[in-house]
Amino acid sequence: MHKYLLLFLLFVSAHLFAIDSFYSTCCKEELITQISDSGGLFNRKKTALFYQNNGYRLAWDLFGIQQLIEATEERALNYRKKAYHTAQLKQLLSEAEVTQLSHEELATLDLLATDQFFAFAKDLYEGEIDQKRFQELLKEGYKEQHLVWEPNPYKPDYVRDLRVSLQTHLLFSLLQRYVPQEKAYRDLVRAYFRYEKIRFPKVDYLKDLKEGDYGYEVSQLKHYLSVTGDLKEHDPSYLNFPTFDAKLRAAVLRFQKRHYLKQNGIFDRVNVLYAQKSAKEKLAQIRLNIERYKLFPRIHGKTYIVINIPGFWLHFFEDGALIEDIFVVIGREDRPTPIFSDYLEYIVLNPTWSIPQNLMKRDYIALLAEDPGALLEDDIHIYQGGREIDPYKVDWSKYIDYDGRIPYQMIQKAGEKNVLGAMKFIFPNKYNVYLHDTNAKHLTTKRYRLYSSGCIRLSKPHLLLSLLSPYTGYSYERLEEIISSGKTVHIRLRKKIPIHIRYLTVFVDQEGDVNFRKDFYGFDKIQSALLD
Repeated sequence: MHKYLLLFLLFVSAHLFAIDSFYSTCCKEELITQISDSGGLFNRKKTALFYQNNGYRLAWDLFGIQQLIEATEERALNYRKKAYHTAQLKQLLSEAEVTQLSHEELATLDLLATDQFFAFAKDLYEGEIDQKRFQELLKEGYKEQHLVWEPNPYKPDYVRDLRVSLQTHLLFSLLQRYVPQEKAYRDLVRAYFRYEKIRFPKVDYLKDLKEGDYGYEVSQLKHYLSVTGDLKEHDPSYLNFPTFDAKLRAAVLRFQKRHYLKQNGIFDRVNVLYAQKSAKEKLAQIRLNIERYKLFPRIHGKTYIVINIPGFWLHFFEDGALIEDIFVVIGREDRPTPIFSDYLEYIVLNPTWSIPQNLMKRDYIALLAEDPGALLEDDIHIYQGGREIDPYKVDWSKYIDYDGRIPYQMIQKAGEKNVLGAMKFIFPNKYNVYLHDTNAKHLTTKRYRLYSSGCIRLSKPHLLLSLLSPYTGYSYERLEEIISSGKTVHIRLRKKIPIHIRYLTVFVDQEGDVNFRKDFYGFDKIQSALLD
C-alpha cells in the first residue's frame, strides 16, 4: 500500500495525472493518434466512443488502474487467467516509478486500461461464446432441428459504467457485479480450479467389476475413483489392495450418480467409457458451462424457478435458497424445449388442451385421414369458429403436407384422458410451452425423460401447486377441492414468478459433487466451436 501511495505522489508531482484526470488535456493528440493506429486493441470501437464522449482526456488515475489490475488477477473473476494488457500496464507503472512518462506513454497507459476494461467486462457479463454467430447458426445451419436459445436481452452500458466507476472509485465492485451472482456459478468456477490440477489414472476394461471381485483392475479402479473424489480413501495400502469391497461399491454408485448412469454399483463397459474421458476434456466441458451461464438472463429476486433440460430437474427457490427439487420430462430431441426465461403468471386447474397447429400437422392429420373418428375415444373434439363439427364431414387427406393454417381447432376436454393432467402452469410465450401434469405418469420415472413435444411435464405437479399456493389467494386444500370438482378454473398469481429454462451439461449438486450430463440437443458441440 505504501508503495502505491509513493507512486501516486510521483505521478502527481510529475503531472502524470491531474487531480481530476477527467479534466486532463495533456494527451489529446496522442490519444487520437493511438486509437487510429493501434492494431492491438480488443475493442477499438467502444474505446474510441469512450474517448469521444470524454473529449479525448485522460480518464484513469493510479487507483483505478490498480483496481483494474487486481480485478483481472482475481481468479474468481478471471478464472482462466487471461492476460489482456496486464503485463503492459504493469510495465508502464514500473517505469513510472523511476522516470516521468512521456505524453505518448501516458496516452498508451490510459488507452490500454480503457481497452482492457471493455474486453474484461464483456468477458465477465456476456462470456466468451460468440453469441451473434451462435444465433446465426440456430437460424441457418440448425433450422431443421428447431433449436431455440433466446439471447439475454440486457447488456450493460459499459461506456457509462466505466465513466461512473472511475468517478466513484468503485471499479472493482462493478466488475464483480458483472459475473452471475448465483452460488451455482461460483461452484462451477471452483470445480474448474480443481479439475485443472488433476490428471486421471488410466482405467482399462477387462470385465464388469462388482463387489467381491479381486484383481489388478480393482486396484486400478480404486486409484481412479480416489482421484475423482468419489472414493474418500487415499491410503496407498488400501488403494493397492485389489479387493472390491463395500466402500468401493459406494464410490462406484457415487460416480454413476454424478454421470447419470444406471446406479447398480457395477463398474461395467459403459462406466469405463465415461472414466476414460480425460481431465482435460472434462475441464473444457466445465469451462463451456461457466461461459454458458453468462448467456442466461441474470436472476433477480428471491423466489424463482430454474429448470435444467439435460438434468431433467426443476428447482424451486424461496428466499434465494433451494427448497424443492422436482423431476421433469422434457422435449424430445426432434422437438426440443426452447431455452429462455419468462414469468409464471397463472395456473389452470382441470385444463382443456388446445392442440397447436404444428402438432396437428405432425401427429394427427394423417391419423384423421385414415379414421376421422380416431380422436373421439381420447375425448378430442374438432371445432370451427367456436362450433363443434363432425370429423367425418372433413376431407382430412387434403391437409396432409399442408403448408397453410388448418382451419379447425382440436380440443381435448378436461378429465382423466387429458394429456395435461389436472393442472398446467402458464408463463405466456410465443413457443406455447408451459409446465403441466401428465396422464402418462410412468414417463416421469424413466431415467432419460425426453418424451414431450416441447412442454415440460412434472413428476410432482401437486408439490409445485402447494409451493405456489401462497401466491394464488387460495389455500392448497382449496386448490385441491377445485381439482376434485372437475371444473376448469384459471387462477392468476398475485406475484409473477421468474422461471428460467436452462441448458447445463455440467453442474454442482447440493452435495458439492460435479455432475456431467449428456448433450441431448447438441448445444455443447455448437457452442464449444464458438468459444474465443
